[in-house]
Amino acid sequence: MPPKEHPEPHPAPRPSSGPGRHLLPAGPRTLGILTDLIGKEQPIFAMPSWFVTTESAQAGHLISEFVRELGGRPPGTDFRSFFANSRYEALHGAVKLLRHRAAATASAHRGRVLVLDPDGTLARRADPLGEGPERALVPGLVAYTTLRELSAALPGTALPGTALCGLVVRRPELLDAEGLAELVALAAAARAAGARIAVDLCDIDPGRQSDAAVTALRPDLVVLGESLTGYEVPFGAFTGSHDMFAPWSTPQAAFLHSNTYGGNTVAMRAVIGRLLPRWDANAPVHRALAAAADDRQRTLDLYARHVNPMTVRMHRKLRGALNVVRAKGSRLTVRLDSGRTLELVDGLCGAGLGVAGHSPADALTEVVRSHDPARDHVGELERVLAAETGLPRTFPAVSGASAVESAFTLARLARPHQRRIIVFRHNYGGKTLVSLLATAADRTRAPFGPLYEDIRYIDPFTPHAVDEFRAATADGEVALVWIELVHGSSDAYAPIPADLLEAVTEGRTAQGYLVGVDEVLTSYYRCGTRFAHHGRLPSVDLMSLSKALSYGCFPTGAALVSEAVYEAARAAHPQLVGELRGQHAHGLGAHFALHAIAQVDALGLDDRVRTLSEVVRSGLAAMDTGPGGVVGRRFSEGLLGRFEPRVPGPLGRFVDPQGELMTYALILWWITRARAFVVYDVFLLPLNATEREIRHVMRGARRLSRTGPLRLLAQVARFHLGERLRQALSPGPRRARKPEPATRRSTT
Repeated sequence: MPPKEHPEPHPAPRPSSGPGRHLLPAGPRTLGILTDLIGKEQPIFAMPSWFVTTESAQAGHLISEFVRELGGRPPGTDFRSFFANSRYEALHGAVKLLRHRAAATASAHRGRVLVLDPDGTLARRADPLGEGPERALVPGLVAYTTLRELSAALPGTALPGTALCGLVVRRPELLDAEGLAELVALAAAARAAGARIAVDLCDIDPGRQSDAAVTALRPDLVVLGESLTGYEVPFGAFTGSHDMFAPWSTPQAAFLHSNTYGGNTVAMRAVIGRLLPRWDANAPVHRALAAAADDRQRTLDLYARHVNPMTVRMHRKLRGALNVVRAKGSRLTVRLDSGRTLELVDGLCGAGLGVAGHSPADALTEVVRSHDPARDHVGELERVLAAETGLPRTFPAVSGASAVESAFTLARLARPHQRRIIVFRHNYGGKTLVSLLATAADRTRAPFGPLYEDIRYIDPFTPHAVDEFRAATADGEVALVWIELVHGSSDAYAPIPADLLEAVTEGRTAQGYLVGVDEVLTSYYRCGTRFAHHGRLPSVDLMSLSKALSYGCFPTGAALVSEAVYEAARAAHPQLVGELRGQHAHGLGAHFALHAIAQVDALGLDDRVRTLSEVVRSGLAAMDTGPGGVVGRRFSEGLLGRFEPRVPGPLGRFVDPQGELMTYALILWWITRARAFVVYDVFLLPLNATEREIRHVMRGARRLSRTGPLRLLAQVARFHLGERLRQALSPGPRRARKPEPATRRSTT
């Protein structure tokens, strides 16, 4: 279990400084968590979505018990949670799940979700220009500030026969007994129309023993927020029954909704520290947490019950190869289920997080131990980023997705009379209902509509891409062209072509649309230059940043805009612009970002990456792409590289190169044979790695390319057999590994 926390008998005060602010300065508890994690070289971010820690399993169990008790459900009732980075990410995730769960009746309800939104904050973000639910940036959310307005909109009243996908109730604590009774009746009408119910409890006191709204409404989803971290660490979650999460409980759909920072160890420890004092030391939750701390298989059992069973399925099939137990610099240590440990060169770098690898000692000395909550780190960061990028206005974020979302919102406000947005295919922007617009993958978006319709996706790699782009912008209706210069995942194996970028630049001058760049993955020499658009675009109007700013320690990010964009957006909606400026402002996150930027030059990353980029380029070029191997196309930009897995010959009729078998085989081959932490097909090599470490990974790439598919599968089969033998021959009793049932009592 994590270090013992002192109970907090009183709830943390809600943030009150700044419009819409949700975070408080980091106090001794949060700084203590970081001190312990960094000092003990425990992983904070090891990989997105697939990272299972003891703390994340424990936090999932505690949240399940918390929600169960709030609603007066009997012991043994289990809930699952999805961890996000803010209340808004959690609310968007809840809406996505409501829509996906009702996909079978989508033709009737068309994704329509009613929202009781007393303060209007969700409505402002969904529809920043007040264009109505059909034309909003997030279509299909119909928001009302009062119960009377909501009642008039429900089926059986003003709109008989209109089907619903869901009802989201925000701020139920504002209702008196009479209002709650009325809400219960409205919720019953919504259920009769096919809706499921979500309740927003983002500011609930973690010590609260019951909640009248949860008890009366019996919601399908409960949305939780920053109160569970004392408002000191970015956090959000949505929690519901296993039945509610059924659409995301298959291998094909388990990661349709995801994020990079969700479930990070800092947030998980903060949640545990806030929730655990609810229960007496002899309560069953303490025994469950202690059992998980002592046994990896019990950790996986707990995670499967309360977070994501498909992630656990993957971990068990990989026999512990993703069980990262130590993270330091450019090295990771994994512990296999047999107890054997492997030290690996990190080839993923937490999906590109940080500029100094994992657990950098200076994060303690220069940030955590010297952090002054009274210092204006947020303002300092804005000045530093303005000097770095030429974009003077910073909108703090808690993830790459929230940075992209702010950028899109500001672009719409700044160009209120032009609705069209152009995104190039293969771009990845995030998974919230706004950042999803910048994720140009049809399968990722399909279950969650309606989405903003006036958006055009253009494949930049077709012979006619320039002509298609010019035709799409010719009528002057384009507000924003959004570009990720280099893609970290897709079937694209090259940067955006130069002639297309020239056409973007020409049109920006001639037609006045805005140009935004997504530098979440590519900034600070990840792709060879300080920013990936340097040398490719002469100037831009908006930018999103995140991963490099985190320093591998804390979820943070930023959307940057020009003064012209800022002033135009503020003229259109000053309240919303003020809220976007303040909602995710966080002194500790800004402090980490400032230190990360300073370390870019202190570590000489310009010269280092220039040298190491050539090692990666030549290493990938040396991969054998002959007809019998498992490697097809490949490319590299700086320390980012990718290759195309394939299964040639007759075996290809039975084995999908993108399928589960090949994915697991490649992960196991990299970790157990090449001794490199590479997940499938992408290299995100640490910026602080030595040349020897980079060459080690590239030698593995060369060996893999010379390994045919049958040999690859045979090597993986031998690994499985060897691990089974090790476990069978290991001394001492072993408990049965049969996982507990996914659900023990219906909660719908």
